[in-house]
Amino acid sequence: MKKKDLIEELQQARGQLQAAIDGLTEEQMMQPGAAGIWSVKDILAHLIAWEAELITALSRKLSSRYKDAPEVVNIEDIDEWNEEQYHLNARKPLAELLPDFHGVHKHLLKAIEDLDDRTLSAPEAFEWMEGEPLAYLVLEIAVWHERDHAEDIQAWREQQQQG
Repeated sequence: MKKKDLIEELQQARGQLQAAIDGLTEEQMMQPGAAGIWSVKDILAHLIAWEAELITALSRKLSSRYKDAPEVVNIEDIDEWNEEQYHLNARKPLAELLPDFHGVHKHLLKAIEDLDDRTLSAPEAFEWMEGEPLAYLVLEIAVWHERDHAEDIQAWREQQQQG
């Protein structure tokens, strides 16, 4: 996948997520149930945590010499990690989270911009990617993840309107 296409996918996914949360009041964003027990605020904190880990991995100046897998690839128990992140962010006010939500996206786009097409698309570039290109990791952690949670939020909003 070319860098420009990956950036376009990231922007479209963010647009879908932004559309899902547009118009929500602070009270609505704090209400549990948007995804399991999580509120919209909790979902945003969850996405921030994952994308921050991805940025850390990408900003390590990835090269063919980079043999060790980044921490985000080595998370053994995803549910446990998500739970830890939830507890770290549960008390953080929405007003603090929203700038992080927008900031992490800007940093992710910058980290992608700093990579070349070959680094992103060569399946053999990183042994720890097990034959997948680095772009796959970005798609998985950022693009598909944001789309999944945008759908969760949209479904929750529809349910709220009906109930």
